[in-house]
Amino acid sequence: MPARIRVLDDITANRIAAGEVVERPASVVKELLENSLDACAGRIEVDAEQGGKSLIRVTDDGHGMGRDDALLSLERHATSKIRSASDLTTVATMGFRGEALPSIASVSKFRLLTREPAAVAGTEIVVDGGKVKDVREAGCAPGTSIEVRALFFHTPGRRKFLRADATEWAHIEQVVRLAALARPGVDFTLRHHGQEVLRCPAAADAGARARQIFGPAWSRDVLPLEAAEDAFALSGWIGKPGISRGSRQDHHVFVNGRPVQSPAINFAILDGYQNALVRGRYPVLLLFLQIDPALVDVNVHPAKREVRFRNEPRLKEFISASVREVLHRLRPDPVEVRLEQGLHSSPSPLASPELLGGGGSSSSSSLPPPRPLPPLAKQTAFLAGQPLDLPSSLPPAIEPSDASGAGADGGGPANHDLEVKGTLLGRYIVAENREGIVLIDQEAACERVLFEQALDRLARQDASSQRLLVPETLELDPAAAAAVREHTEALEAFGFGVASLGGSTFLLDAVPATVDTQHVGDFLRDLAHDLAQGGGRGRKEAEDERIAELLARHTARLRSTLAPEEVGRLLRDLHACHLPYTCPSGRPTMILISRDELKRKFGM
Repeated sequence: MPARIRVLDDITANRIAAGEVVERPASVVKELLENSLDACAGRIEVDAEQGGKSLIRVTDDGHGMGRDDALLSLERHATSKIRSASDLTTVATMGFRGEALPSIASVSKFRLLTREPAAVAGTEIVVDGGKVKDVREAGCAPGTSIEVRALFFHTPGRRKFLRADATEWAHIEQVVRLAALARPGVDFTLRHHGQEVLRCPAAADAGARARQIFGPAWSRDVLPLEAAEDAFALSGWIGKPGISRGSRQDHHVFVNGRPVQSPAINFAILDGYQNALVRGRYPVLLLFLQIDPALVDVNVHPAKREVRFRNEPRLKEFISASVREVLHRLRPDPVEVRLEQGLHSSPSPLASPELLGGGGSSSSSSLPPPRPLPPLAKQTAFLAGQPLDLPSSLPPAIEPSDASGAGADGGGPANHDLEVKGTLLGRYIVAENREGIVLIDQEAACERVLFEQALDRLARQDASSQRLLVPETLELDPAAAAAVREHTEALEAFGFGVASLGGSTFLLDAVPATVDTQHVGDFLRDLAHDLAQGGGRGRKEAEDERIAELLARHTARLRSTLAPEEVGRLLRDLHACHLPYTCPSGRPTMILISRDELKRKFGM
């Protein structure tokens, strides 16, 4: 009986490998750029036509190759990057698998032109669909130029799945931008149909390169990050609170200079933002992680997009802590808050000293004494969906020469004073400063204050609670009952008195002091449902923050319009928070309508 299993020929094997390595024209550009960077190129030029379908050309001034190396580079698993299996544990180059060039050459009309700096002549190799057609000497500059034409012309089934030229071009442009961000010291040029689209001269550092790629305004929306711990070093920039996107389009992470996609890193970043980001939104960031190559596995996917870490829990905690530290350092300088004379507002029957920082209660505010509100014009805010300028270091509202608080005329307010005008629609506090009109969401501000007060009392193990005159018996659905049982210890730490009576029945005999005692059964039932939807137990701090967030949200919704003196206390308590710019769920607590914007709206 004839053998049914056969060894595939090299051309067929290369075309199969190309299915993993070469997904689209951008994959070709990525592989060729990695080879150029590994060749120590100082200048790289990328040309493309029809979104890379008809032409891709990558030219560099790297160390080039001799004739023998050039021919060998087209063989499968031929590489200069590693020598043995043990080298896979310490990969420090962009490429190492030795699959890219033979895979690309097998599905295109391929031309390689290369010369070593000391060589008199270079080498030209022409390949058609994986078959070498010509090898000859050629005159060329030092370095390497690889030309790929008619991609997938031998595999029309693959070619028909390519997207429109504009889509494929967008992917190529993104690949080049990532390579430029990874290596700021390299000069990059990108052209489409001969027209220059991107030009990035060699930059002094990553910050300068980021401004080349994203524009000068980018630096106003981010905060610098620098952290190190044993085998880890993290640097770069993260978006300010409230600056977010609907996808990870502006989420750039590099590990040892390689752009990667890592669920572990993504989780750690979002965990670090905690409640400074709206759920379902993603931060703007550019981060560079340096790690011992022995602690990261880049040999996970042929395209080298994914990596795995050998000490993932420790790395995740390091990244989360680094992000949290940067956000917590974002504290603005104070200004004076003034209430306009004659300000009228209906007092709230539910406005309590616990919320507004007053005394006379066992659960009064545990935050620092009220301080003036920060210059809201310089805080994170949104106007027509666009973030406002928020420098990483805010200027003092009062110059040193005016330390007494007097203005330039000796008796007026400082330039950034906030003057409260009143309330709008029963929810928004209207204020004015020299920058324009400031709108503060009363409910979002209450949520932030209540949230941080709850966590502060928890940290001091001072959970003030109020006993119910008549304990309530609650019958919960199975999911909510499971959530209460799982979080019973944490709920008690916040001041709840809840005990299981068996099955899905619970007895509630105490609630936190900030909770209104009316309808407490519905309150706990809603809280349990929210906990059930939030998933199982995670990091202890995250569990506490989740309960504090839900507690703050449910309590703040009971608040009505505040009286004038309560408005001032709320704003000062808001400023005393560690992160006054957003509510616990990440929504902004305030927005600014600038004077210039008002003039534009009125055609002035």
